[in-house]
Amino acid sequence: MKYIDVSQAAKRWGLSDRRIRYLCNEGRIDGAIKMGWSWTIPEDAPRPRDGRVLRHFKNMDIRPGGVDVDRLLELEILHPVSSQLKSDKRLASLILSSLLFLLDKENILIEEKDVKRILSGKIVASVSLEYHLLIVNFRSVLLSLADMKDPWTDRDMRLVYSRLMQGIDDVNSMNYRDGYSLREVRGKDKVRVDVQMETLLAQYESWKNLNGIVSGVMLYGELERISPFEKYSSFFSYLVLSGELLRNNILPPLFTLGDKDEFDGAYFIALKRGNYKDFTSFIESRVIRSYRINV
Repeated sequence: MKYIDVSQAAKRWGLSDRRIRYLCNEGRIDGAIKMGWSWTIPEDAPRPRDGRVLRHFKNMDIRPGGVDVDRLLELEILHPVSSQLKSDKRLASLILSSLLFLLDKENILIEEKDVKRILSGKIVASVSLEYHLLIVNFRSVLLSLADMKDPWTDRDMRLVYSRLMQGIDDVNSMNYRDGYSLREVRGKDKVRVDVQMETLLAQYESWKNLNGIVSGVMLYGELERISPFEKYSSFFSYLVLSGELLRNNILPPLFTLGDKDEFDGAYFIALKRGNYKDFTSFIESRVIRSYRINV
């Protein structure tokens, strides 16, 4: 593969060198690689869409609702997210419970005892290799997100999905699927998935400094709606939500199998009306549940 430098890319696309460097830093130029202080860009990389132009498009008009900031702050002080989180038994319990919820959400029937065996490194003959990989990859990615400090970029999201799909689909996992969102917004024209994702990331620029639960819920809700990848979007959306919470020093939500009806009901209202109040409250309650795990 041939590469060009920032100046060559700027000339080719009619942008400034500074703008090209900004887009590279934001992960919005496919395949760009940082070498020291400079960037190299694949010669055949497509011209990035300009998020400043996309800002007047909105996937949804979202009313996020609120959270009990004082209550969360108290929990964060009592149980801070630290470098020891990866070995914390609470996180292991959270991963198992949320895995069972997500598997059920994707209509994948695997018994809890078998999920536990897979997480312990054993092979379960009745479970396919793909599901073995999905389970262990999910845990690996979630543990790595404990170190997340910076806001999400397009590149980060693609890398998370690629790692989730490692060994399952190593060819197409960095690419958004063709077509349109899983659930279209009433009254809006159909927009392709890649454009909706860029629009979402442009909107996220105004969300990322809000309370972590609020910004995480809005990301999660839109990713569930768009379903940007071919498979396992529920797993991907949960990982992005978890990363957004962890970078704000908040534990991920603890879901259980009994949450499905309440989740679906709260999310249906969010999707139908753009009112995320109930869905935000639902996620907040499951985050609080994470802090109360008894091990």
